[in-house]
Amino acid sequence: MQSGGVDQYDFFILDLGLPGIDGVDLTTLIRARSTAGILIVSGRLGPDAFNSALAAGADMFVNKPVRFDQVYHAIQSIWRRFAEPRARASNWMISFDHSKLISPLGNQVSLTPVEGRLIQCLRKAAGNPVSRAELADAAGIAASQDHRNLDAAVFRLRRKIERDARCPSPFRTVHGIGYQLSEEIEGGNAGSAAG
Repeated sequence: MQSGGVDQYDFFILDLGLPGIDGVDLTTLIRARSTAGILIVSGRLGPDAFNSALAAGADMFVNKPVRFDQVYHAIQSIWRRFAEPRARASNWMISFDHSKLISPLGNQVSLTPVEGRLIQCLRKAAGNPVSRAELADAAGIAASQDHRNLDAAVFRLRRKIERDARCPSPFRTVHGIGYQLSEEIEGGNAGSAAG
């Protein structure tokens, strides 16, 4: 793939074991030039492969062997995040106690205290990127050098939001930094710590 042509594509499905370049490195190169959806389908097992792929900018990781329906649903989920037009009457909302996230469509997502603190920290940044270390600290997630605990928590939260809210999550990965809100979330109290 020529690097100049990356921005011509809306979606990438990659393996981590590629000839000539590692899939994580390719994900990093793509994410530096594009906001396209990236799905990793790989036989490389273990949390290191999963966390490396997400930290490089992948949107989802599916272990081989996979069924066609798994790949199909993963693509659908990522594609909604990037491509579906969103005719909405309102913004995202969060309850004052940060225990509920309400989508623009009115669907509610129950949040754990950790998830509420994650969203509150992103809200305080007002759309600016927040580092993984700052997010982990704010959410009370055990610190680690590669931030695997944080990335796993964010991955689970995204899946929960997409399942319960029936629309893409309102935050995105920022390659090499952490995460940021992609849509405004109203309500709660962005000036104080979440409970």
